[in-house]
Amino acid sequence: MLSISSARKTLNLVPTVLKAGYATAISKTGNGVKVAAIDESSPTASVSLVINAGARFEPKDKAGIAHFVKNFGFKNNGKRSAFRIARETELVGGVLSANLGRENVTFTAECLKEDVPYFVEVFGDLVAQTKFAEHEFHGVAHEVAAEATYAESSPEITVIEAAHSAAFRNGLGNSVYAAPYAEISTSDLKKFAADNFVANKIALVATGVSEAELKDLANSAFSHVAAGSEAKAEGSKYYGGDVRVAQNTEAGHVAVAFQGAATGTPEFYTAQVLRSLLGGDRFVKWSTAGVSPLSAAAGKIGHGAQISAFNFGYSDAGLFGVYAQADHKNIGEAAKTAIASLKAAAKSVSADEFKRALAQAKFETASRYETRAASTELLAAQAFQGQKVSVSESLAAFDKVSAADVSKFAAKLLSSKPTTVVLGRTSELPYGDALF
Repeated sequence: MLSISSARKTLNLVPTVLKAGYATAISKTGNGVKVAAIDESSPTASVSLVINAGARFEPKDKAGIAHFVKNFGFKNNGKRSAFRIARETELVGGVLSANLGRENVTFTAECLKEDVPYFVEVFGDLVAQTKFAEHEFHGVAHEVAAEATYAESSPEITVIEAAHSAAFRNGLGNSVYAAPYAEISTSDLKKFAADNFVANKIALVATGVSEAELKDLANSAFSHVAAGSEAKAEGSKYYGGDVRVAQNTEAGHVAVAFQGAATGTPEFYTAQVLRSLLGGDRFVKWSTAGVSPLSAAAGKIGHGAQISAFNFGYSDAGLFGVYAQADHKNIGEAAKTAIASLKAAAKSVSADEFKRALAQAKFETASRYETRAASTELLAAQAFQGQKVSVSESLAAFDKVSAADVSKFAAKLLSSKPTTVVLGRTSELPYGDALF
């Protein structure tokens, strides 16, 4: 059954690594389309069109346009109508989806192996012949508004989006959701597509298909796509700041973030170990608290309190922080406890704590890439980076991290200007400077 999904949050939380044991290759077509595949023995396959034109690449006066582009995927093009694409996808048992992140917009088809050529052809038409018709625009605008409204109703999404905005302002600070006042027209969409739907900003990635077969299909389907130039975003600059979002919620929400590390860098591996050290996750079913500082603290506070660490990595920057959720009476204590745990890590990390955190960081990195969706994300990232890193190489990079490195990185975080976001009944919520 056809399913075109709404945008899901793209959290690039782990280094871009490749699953060991699979034949993996990355190459280019004659006009510059990157091609990457994992040829696994399975009767099913997935193929994704990844365009390096996510929210960070939006023109400043057209914020939200990437959200519209995402939702225009699989609409009428010069060869097929939206109805025909949907009908033909249903007939072969395929599933279509679209996803927008801060760096890429991705269109994916999951299908039987023998149907991969059909979907690659559809992707070629999507790039070269999408009409961005006026009569479809109103339906797309309604979908965009509905997704944005849903995001606004989620405290977690609202807080994370606000944290990115305050931390980076433009570029990585751009929201993946279009604002209600976004003034986007079909002419704007056509220009954005002309500027970004070019071979050097495109990666075609697949699982369950050989690289040679995928490259042949790409050479045919994208032969008429202009080469263009590779995506070049302004270097990300971290600013920091404070945001207070007034909402009548049952629980208060506080996020405190700092300038992190770009994905794949040595510091990013250190950040992953620090995130696992601080924790917040529970690894034993039915347990009320974990052994990590943040999960233990949440258990002591009780009343449904949740405290965790997060680590977002992008191609040239990162955002590391802690997130607390608790009733308004206890949210201040929860947030202060989170910061205190980070300060404690900056002073020292015991051998036992480091051993646990390192093991959890390794496990998380390895296990995340057992899913097809994650494989697609890592292949796309590596295709644009032009660099392959195996799981064994990534785990070896973790072995280069020491407890002293983790403490040093925690101290470095605390030396940067914090980004503080609070959401709830703001008169009852703490200010950022009161948390330190």
